[in-house]
Amino acid sequence: MAVTPTRRPSRLRKRIAEVELSKIGPHDLRHTAVSIMIAAGIPLAVVSKTLRLSNLAITVDLYGHLLKDSADEAVVARTAALDRADAGHAASTCLLAAAA
Repeated sequence: MAVTPTRRPSRLRKRIAEVELSKIGPHDLRHTAVSIMIAAGIPLAVVSKTLRLSNLAITVDLYGHLLKDSADEAVVARTAALDRADAGHAASTCLLAAAA
């Protein structure tokens, strides 16, 4: 049987009742899907296009709070890069001093 837009909610409600989930609607599933995509590292622009939102700013406004871990990861990556640069600079300074 074909699934039409008017049949989808009733089929969803039926399946939810069968597996004894609390009441959940299509919009809740949409938010869940976005949360999963962001947690998986999908670029926000791709998430926004998947949602068919008119612009990226709307996606950031709605789901930006989920990016906190991403911001923390960026700080860790930046710190590691600076540490590597410092270590490389120290090593080259030692080589120059040894050559002198």
